Amino acid sequence: MIVLAFCVSISGCMFSFRRFSRYDYHGDYPELYTVAINSILGARGVAHHEGDYDSEITIIDVDDYGRTMFLYFENNAVSTYSIVICQTSDDKCTYSYPDYNFISAEENQFSGLEIEALKELNDWNTELNPGKCDVYEIVRRKHLGPIDETTLLDFYKQVLKGDSYGFRSSLYFLTTDNYGRSIYLGRGRATSNRYVVLLFASDGTYDTERCVMELTDLYSYQDDLKEFKGNNDWNNPYR
Repeated sequence: MIVLAFCVSISGCMFSFRRFSRYDYHGDYPELYTVAINSILGARGVAHHEGDYDSEITIIDVDDYGRTMFLYFENNAVSTYSIVICQTSDDKCTYSYPDYNFISAEENQFSGLEIEALKELNDWNTELNPGKCDVYEIVRRKHLGPIDETTLLDFYKQVLKGDSYGFRSSLYFLTTDNYGRSIYLGRGRATSNRYVVLLFASDGTYDTERCVMELTDLYSYQDDLKEFKGNNDWNNPYR
């Protein structure tokens, strides 16, 4: 009842966007899918293996309070394999802790210590606390985000210059905060192997110095991403 009341109180969980990917998730776990695509940089909501398929979701463990730990795989260069924890969900919304609700690796190889540390950060086997969670409306299709293509490409090209591509498909929306800010991952040319994180204000504006972060580690970037969000007042009211 607490979880349901919290979900209702935030009026539909998160923001709704008109632009969507053309790929639907057809699997059995849309609530877990939704957590993953709003947490993992570069998540597109579809797996690519010489074609397009549902993202792979495998449940690993469930605690005494219904938290679910699962493996998520899209075959991406960033966060190729991820273990993610969903705190809880209901008919409309899914809940997860911000910043440290997942770990990633190049291969599907995670140590027991890494998994136990993830569980501890996510209060495994303790009472649920929805007030600590980010909350998302459950979807079966990845949002493309609120920023128009021209603005996205302008910022992306300013940052990567000659390493940039000239098309929208090299930019991947992550998520939006409670005040309309949004985060994207930009992919550089294969010869450069560069990735940049871009952050936009709710009106589509950005600071070319403060709103960009070079991704130096494709798997263990949680600390850097949290700091980057903090430097841009993520989830804080505009002043």
